[in-house]
Amino acid sequence: MSESDIAGAVERLMSHVDYYLHCELDGEYDHDRPDSARARLEAALREELVRAQAVGLVSAATQKASV
Repeated sequence: MSESDIAGAVERLMSHVDYYLHCELDGEYDHDRPDSARARLEAALREELVRAQAVGLVSAATQKASV
């Protein structure tokens, strides 16, 4: 993954972390429960890991093809 890919992944994940922390820590926030915010964060983490794995597989295949 390139630096810009990593930066994008971190930015996407941080928005989910911010949302989770907001739900978990803000006692007056009742739009969503912390458990569903946690599930949303976990799904985002899984999505980013799958995306990173796919990028790695494509990069490896491209390197093999050019050798």
